[in-house]
This record gives sequence, C-alpha cells and structure tokens, in this order.
Amino acid sequence: MHTFLLIAILLLGFIITFQIARATEFVSIVQGEERTRKQSNRINAFLLLLFLIVGLFGVYWAHHTLADKTLGLSGAASDHGIKVDRMLKYTLVATGIVFVLTQVLLFWYSFKYQEREDRKAYYFPHNNKLEMIWTVVPAIVLTVLISFGLVYWFQITGAAPENAATVEITGASLNGSSAIRVKMVF
Repeated sequence: MHTFLLIAILLLGFIITFQIARATEFVSIVQGEERTRKQSNRINAFLLLLFLIVGLFGVYWAHHTLADKTLGLSGAASDHGIKVDRMLKYTLVATGIVFVLTQVLLFWYSFKYQEREDRKAYYFPHNNKLEMIWTVVPAIVLTVLISFGLVYWFQITGAAPENAATVEITGASLNGSSAIRVKMVF
C-alpha cells in the first residue's frame, strides 16, 4: 500500500510540474518570449543566490547538530582508529574547502553575470594555462591524500610488533559438531 501511495504521489507531482510548465509557456507567448526569458533569468539568479545561502546554512546546521552522531571523530577505539580518523579529518578538510569555494564562486558568478541589456557574453572557448591549473592542483592534492592513506594502510596491515601479546581462542558449537579457533595478536 505504501509503495502504491508513493508511486501515486510521484506521478501526481510529475503531472503538476508538467502542467505548470505548459502554463508558463502560454504566459510567455502572451507576454512575449524575450521579456519572459529575461524576467525568468533574473528570478533564477536570485533563487540561485538564495539556494547558496540556505544550502551553506544547512551544511553548517547539520554539522553542529549532528556531528556527534555521524562524524564526531571524538575518540577512536584502537590505535589504528586514531590514524583512520586523522586521515578522514584531512580528507574532509581538503574536500570541504574545495566544496565551499567552488559553490560560492559558482552561485555568485551566476548571480553577478546574469543577462543584462548593457552586457554581452564573452565567448571563452579555451585556455591551456587554466586547464593545467585545474587539472594539476587536484591531482597533487589527491596524490598527497592517497599517499597518507597508503602509509596508514601499511602501518595498520603490517606485521605485528615483536612485543605484541598473542591470544588464542577456541570455541565449539553446542552440539560439538564444529569448532572455531582464532589467533589474535595484540
């Protein structure tokens, strides 16, 4: 029953969106295509800026209210967990900075350089220097993150220290038909 209700809601949402789009087309024909397009462009620019502000506030709010439930990184349960948490923190900081910077620039430029009567768009097809920068910089950052990850991985999965304690555990099923033997090194 829930599946049917969900499908019905999605179908009705699609029909409503389609009808609104058709009504918008009819309004644009009546008012004039050019005027409607420019008005729609201005509205979209302001909505993008509003979406940026609300979205960044949402990320901030989610981080401060849910950090202890998701990515608290407050205390590791093992020595290896400290390294995993440190690597996760480095990755989140690097990707977080890039995320915020690119989203702010994307939405701000969409708002600032919206279509206007006094400005004509500049066609910018190719720039080798810019392409090298946005290819090499992420490659270097990812190489550093992967290098840290590999170092930690080899430390975690490497041989146990010489002074490690060895614990052997043997268990059997209730009917005695099978036995399990585990050897752990600490």
